[in-house]
Amino acid sequence: MEMERTSKRYALLQTALLILFGAVLLLSPRNYLFVSATAAVAGNLLCGAGLLLIALAFASLRGAIQIAPEPKRGAQLVETGVYKYLRHPIYTGIIFCVIGLFLRQPSIWVAVVTAMVIIFLFFKARFEEELLLAAYPGYAAYRAKTWGLLPGLG
Repeated sequence: MEMERTSKRYALLQTALLILFGAVLLLSPRNYLFVSATAAVAGNLLCGAGLLLIALAFASLRGAIQIAPEPKRGAQLVETGVYKYLRHPIYTGIIFCVIGLFLRQPSIWVAVVTAMVIIFLFFKARFEEELLLAAYPGYAAYRAKTWGLLPGLG
């Protein structure tokens, strides 16, 4: 019961952080830390890659998708599609998007909320891993052969 409550808190906090990120992106002063056309293009590409990764993850998860890190009741461990390579492709996609948007609007405020989102997702992924290890007997073997949040990181 406590794990379920904690899982719901993570979902709520993620939603709040992403709303905060959007608000800061739209409303913060345009006092940029740097101005670079190359960074803006890189930001666009990173956002595009992030959105594609999220879409591929949604397609792989089908009915097992939810914001809370707790595994959905009755769902099976997904190890196909983009999940063949990454254990948390939706979080990775969000990270790519927030970094990409920071590169488009590199202000101190956007940098702060970008860091907050990324740090939060690392903690959420760690908590989710505990739940997945408990829920799926094959998760430890799956975890050993896939990347975590970012390619190259276990």
